[in-house]
Amino acid sequence: MSYGAKVLVGDDNWRYGPKLPALAAFLFGRRERFEHLGMRCTVAWYKGQPYLIHMREAG
Repeated sequence: MSYGAKVLVGDDNWRYGPKLPALAAFLFGRRERFEHLGMRCTVAWYKGQPYLIHMREAG
């Protein structure tokens, strides 16, 4: 999956998805960190779904 898709789907899952899987992703998910369009992103994967848990400006 490309970085842009991970960010969009992960953000949608985090904001609008069920809260219990989002919490489980935050606590127990496998972390993936990358830089995309000048932003440092952290995506947590839980049961095959990405959750965007942190995003900040790269500097």
